[in-house]
Amino acid sequence: MRATCAWSSSPRKPAIRLLLLSSVLIRTYSYRHGDLVTVLKRSQYQGMKTAWSEMNGNLAPHFAVDRTIRIDPMFEIQKKTASQYKTHDTFKISFSFINERFITPWLTVTDGRGHYLHNIYFTFVYDGHHLKSVRVDSDYHPDEALKVPPDHVNLVYRWETDVEVDTHTGFTTLTAMTSLGTLAALALVVKNSLVHNASQSTRRTPQKSSRRPY
Repeated sequence: MRATCAWSSSPRKPAIRLLLLSSVLIRTYSYRHGDLVTVLKRSQYQGMKTAWSEMNGNLAPHFAVDRTIRIDPMFEIQKKTASQYKTHDTFKISFSFINERFITPWLTVTDGRGHYLHNIYFTFVYDGHHLKSVRVDSDYHPDEALKVPPDHVNLVYRWETDVEVDTHTGFTTLTAMTSLGTLAALALVVKNSLVHNASQSTRRTPQKSSRRPY
């Protein structure tokens, strides 16, 4: 199983919360700021599932860059079936990042009863140059029972650093600085002690008499 997820498929709820975690810590893919992050998508309609297809680079997320793009999730179904989408049918979509390292469950674009997906929020958690996990939230159009399907869904890409890693790094740095400070203070105490002992030894040394013997 590539991902562990917790989600609700009911489109009536204002938001769907998903947590996608890789089963292993991935260090294979290293990114720089602005690098393209591979994303695939697939659809499910009338019992038919499309194969994974890579999204264009202008629609894909870019490492550590917040942005919002629009997609028409129903275009692929219309192209394959050569017919317009029927509003009474359920339609779902799924996404995959970094060659199926992170896979979302099926997201209900519409339940066939007039409720349509409006926004999908992807929160990418990264550590340095590596993507560690992906969180997904979504919400639906506030208008109940739309008669005409919307022509797009917004994909909102957000990026945040791994708090645990940052906290651990800060704690490690603080510990190192404290240790260095302690060593410096100890060295100063030892130095002062040596100087003090040398001074006391000099004071206790008897002085030779300069008087000549008779």
